[in-house]
Amino acid sequence: MSILVVCSCKAVYSQKKPVCPKCGSPKKERGTRYQVVIREGGRGTRKHTRFANTLAEAKEAELRIRNQLDSNINPAAVKKGITVGEIFRSYIEFAKNPNAREHKTSWKKDEQRWRDYLAPDFDNRRADAISRDDVLAFLKKLGCRQSRVGKPLAPATRRHALHLLQRLYNWAKKQKKYTGHNPTTDVLITVKNEVGRALSPIEAQTILATLAEFGAEEQPLTDRMCALGLQFALLTGRRLGEICTLRKDRVNREDEEAAFWDEKNDCWLTVPISSEALAIITQADAIGLKDATLVFTRDDGKSIYNQMQYKWGKIRDTIDLQGFRIHDFRHTFSTWVKRKIGLLASMGLTGHTTITHARRYEHTEGDVLRRGVDAVAERAGLRNGAQDDKPTS
Repeated sequence: MSILVVCSCKAVYSQKKPVCPKCGSPKKERGTRYQVVIREGGRGTRKHTRFANTLAEAKEAELRIRNQLDSNINPAAVKKGITVGEIFRSYIEFAKNPNAREHKTSWKKDEQRWRDYLAPDFDNRRADAISRDDVLAFLKKLGCRQSRVGKPLAPATRRHALHLLQRLYNWAKKQKKYTGHNPTTDVLITVKNEVGRALSPIEAQTILATLAEFGAEEQPLTDRMCALGLQFALLTGRRLGEICTLRKDRVNREDEEAAFWDEKNDCWLTVPISSEALAIITQADAIGLKDATLVFTRDDGKSIYNQMQYKWGKIRDTIDLQGFRIHDFRHTFSTWVKRKIGLLASMGLTGHTTITHARRYEHTEGDVLRRGVDAVAERAGLRNGAQDDKPTS
């Protein structure tokens, strides 16, 4: 019998017995409490226990436990209230397993976001004790935090943290580890990405000439490497992180190819590079440390990521290109490549996986727009120019 009687003398016995076997209290004077005991299987398996004040409550508790077991829900977890930290640790084990449906190659980023942003607020909190107001307050607090470089956290960073929390709740419900409400429902963070821009040919020539002076032989090694890295950014359209992590053993000089670690898609991307870009790699190899693993390094062999950002800020001010980012070299590359080989083919060079993302990096230059409006006047016969349409006989 799964429902037992708890006598006032604390003895527990079957409902079939008319009196308490310990104190002899008759059936009508038995204790008012009931104990529900249900095992997951046969003798020796884990059991789940509940107490109730009435027989009706005991039967309801019994039915609830049996339904949870039939649905592969752990009644113990529901009883004590599973914490968000327990959900995350269970989720990350699945994410690391290459044979699991939840497997993700970006699980390290999830661990970092959990450790840096979510864990301090949600690790030991029960999932059913978190409200929508708690989530909104957490996001507001993130908006007041500063990054490692002293700047406010970007909206995209806060959105990543929110998405991870949403994913944990959705995954826990799917795995039937949690059956309560989801406080992240209808919570959104709108991210307005910075609008990139593409250089004009004249601006690109000015930048290249300035970089040639900045990277002259008499300059320090770090300055020369930064100048070469910035030129390489324009000629290849690679992200700053991909340039600063380019390894010498990933450069194929014979086929004029290089393999970059695509940090967005977590995979290696091998693309052809121009002979001019290959010449930059050769020059960097000649002036850098012989035993260095990376192509572009400081004098101690380490990455020049931070130095490139700092030096570019100085160079940009001297040529009056306020607001132009290193990432805008990628916009320029994408725009110019698309003009030559088309949008779909250009995606093979930039590494974009969707047309929507690729279009964000394509900008129509002013001279192209000018040729478009001039063509209308020419076709209308208001301006002398080459006529594309021949009159029909």
